[in-house]
Amino acid sequence: MAEKVVPMDVRSMVIAWPKDAPRGAVSRFCRENEVSRSRFYEIRARAVSESALSALQPKAPQRAARHSQAIDVELEELAVRIRKELAQDGWDHGPVTVRHHIAALGLVAPAASTLARIFTRRGMVTAQPQKRPTTSYRRFEFALVHQCWQLDAFAWHLADGSPAAVFQLLDDHSRFLIASHVASGETATGAMAVMAKGIERFQAPVLLLSDNGVAFNQNRIGKRTALVTMLLSLGTRPITGKHGHPQTQGKDERVHATLQRWLRARPAAATIEHLQALIEDFDQTYNHHRPHQALQMRTPGHALTHDLVAIPPRPPAPHTARPDPTRLASRRACAHGKIQVLPNTIMLGHQYARTQVSVLVTAESLNIFDTDGTHIRTVTLQPDKTYYGNRQARGPAQRPDRPH
Repeated sequence: MAEKVVPMDVRSMVIAWPKDAPRGAVSRFCRENEVSRSRFYEIRARAVSESALSALQPKAPQRAARHSQAIDVELEELAVRIRKELAQDGWDHGPVTVRHHIAALGLVAPAASTLARIFTRRGMVTAQPQKRPTTSYRRFEFALVHQCWQLDAFAWHLADGSPAAVFQLLDDHSRFLIASHVASGETATGAMAVMAKGIERFQAPVLLLSDNGVAFNQNRIGKRTALVTMLLSLGTRPITGKHGHPQTQGKDERVHATLQRWLRARPAAATIEHLQALIEDFDQTYNHHRPHQALQMRTPGHALTHDLVAIPPRPPAPHTARPDPTRLASRRACAHGKIQVLPNTIMLGHQYARTQVSVLVTAESLNIFDTDGTHIRTVTLQPDKTYYGNRQARGPAQRPDRPH
């Protein structure tokens, strides 16, 4: 806080203050003129040590002395310039990354905490107090390369506003971008295309982690997607995170943010082919030139080629279908009129709620009869389908009349 300026007339009276002034006169003078006693004696001392003319003028403010352990101004300016260049080019520009770039120039790099204070003091950091501390997260990482891949997609727009979807396939251990693919939407065809690219370049992974999207994996609701069928034929086990828990695919979400920042720093792509070419350039730099903090500032390409690799999965042995003998099963419908003949669920309708039925089971079909032998329906079994509705509009439950 700036000190109060003492008027020149008051300074003149202080300089001319008599030596034989009575006791208490200084305190009374300072109180009447709103001057501190320390300022009073400071002005008198300047008049003796310098001159009366010098004491009439306020003392020029002094710059704070630079700390003896502070980094050089040239090095500080270099760090600021590197941060600005990384930000303008769309890459991460935090203190750890800037420190790595300074060390790459052969200089002694300051600590990341020192760089963080410099960037904050220069007004280059936007405070985000709502963010959780990194120590609160529970991180996981598979031990081997190609032990688990992560697959996800995000929506993007071309220059004319046309929608597109960007699929990214990431190795969980090395953070290597296995493949990227641009499609017109988040479809099963796009998911299978990016997976085919990755398998063509490398071996099939042991696991594939994705969300529960309709293009990826719907095992949680009893459906099998084309991608899951493809993976199982290769011996790869498809797994998913919980609904509403995107942190499970956090590595893919993080690389999405890096790519989106990189794309926004460039002119928008006019076509899907143009966007695909841009992303392939990004993948090359990301994999082989950009250091990764989670890899102790190694590149994903270095981790992919130097770390241990998982044993490739074995495709399942060809299944020889054997004729399923015909059998008769007894079932009781639930309150909604459904029965289960594992692994199949068949909806009969509310009119058959809690009704006892007989099911003639063959390899191709299920024939359902009531206790009087009346045929209710025939269900033709289909591959990759386990639920068979009755295709009737919902309505109030109507039970058949029963004899009293």
